[in-house]
Amino acid sequence: MSVLDTIVEVLVSSTSTDIIAYVLIILSILGAIAALLQKDLIRATIIVGAESVALALIFHILLAPDLALTQAVVGTALLPGVIIIAIYKTRRTEED
Repeated sequence: MSVLDTIVEVLVSSTSTDIIAYVLIILSILGAIAALLQKDLIRATIIVGAESVALALIFHILLAPDLALTQAVVGTALLPGVIIIAIYKTRRTEED
């Protein structure tokens, strides 16, 4: 059995909630990778904030509303805000 057959078998036997969770997990992983590959720190911060929304939805699907709410507030608003303030307070270019 190939990997593709295994993936198809898992998706066919899954419920719609499971499929949504799989998609959100993939989006979360891709968002983390995209943030790591960014050269601009502001863009990376915005991507991390957007990725936190997917993580909050995963927590909600897993029936952890307290974690979902905390992740939505802290990961989407507070943490990117603090990072953006820190970026603007420091120098973005090197001096000779």
